Amino acid sequence: MSESKVLFVDSNQENHFPQIFPQLPIIKNDRAIWTGISLEYHRQPPFETPEYAIGSYQIGINIGQSFQMERKIDGKWETKQVFPGALGLCPFNLPHELRWHDEMNLLSLNLDREFIVRSALELFNTEQVELLCPMAFQDPLIQQIGLALKAEAQSDGGGSRLYAETMANALAVHLLRHYSTTQGERKINGKWAMCPHKLRWVQDYINDYLERQFSVDELAAIAQLSPYHFSRAFKQSVGISPHQYVIQQRVERAKQLLLQGNMSLSEIAIACGFSHQSHLNRHFKRLTGVTPKTLLKS
Repeated sequence: MSESKVLFVDSNQENHFPQIFPQLPIIKNDRAIWTGISLEYHRQPPFETPEYAIGSYQIGINIGQSFQMERKIDGKWETKQVFPGALGLCPFNLPHELRWHDEMNLLSLNLDREFIVRSALELFNTEQVELLCPMAFQDPLIQQIGLALKAEAQSDGGGSRLYAETMANALAVHLLRHYSTTQGERKINGKWAMCPHKLRWVQDYINDYLERQFSVDELAAIAQLSPYHFSRAFKQSVGISPHQYVIQQRVERAKQLLLQGNMSLSEIAIACGFSHQSHLNRHFKRLTGVTPKTLLKS
């Protein structure tokens, strides 16, 4: 897809469907009846969405045939076979694209951000929590809650508000316990550290784009963690902060380029993400004990 402006979608708006999908949902509950959660049932032809971010947590449940789904987050495409009953969590306010090549029958549950935060406050006594965004996974409880809510939405009068909110509360607690930011971390010596595969994602991303300037928010999104949890977990895993790690990797890359002898110091500085040559010299000497020129002479 050609580069375009990210489409920020408010799922509370009635007209947000044509912005993302080619066809309107077959079933859509009345948001005035249920609080904190809404439901849609989509039957969509093969399609590729624009890059968009949506202001709610969305859970997609495949209630049709198997199909292949591709999702792009932070410039990387992920491809999964979505079997009947498989689920996917849509990232909150994180730009992404989707494309699929067969008809998609999808039940979508939309949870308001405020609803999740309130549940986290009651469950963990903190508002600093984010949900992860796995793709094509199995969870029988979420599937059962989704189908129960679909049946309730199709009942006379649009379904009981009390019933829907009871299901929504059970769903929020389940998500927070099994798919929240704490699931992206593990304890080492009593402290939370990042899971190895998430740490590898971040390190690979840094090394692939070392010439760029990174933000904590950007790296946290790669790890599917909140910025607060990411910084804490990264330092516990690696021993240094994300900023210090990036500087360390830039110096290592500069050392490799210096020994190859094909670039000037100023060119190496820019290629490694330093703002100028003196910036490279300062960090190089601090971490290696010698200046770049001294290394070359030795």
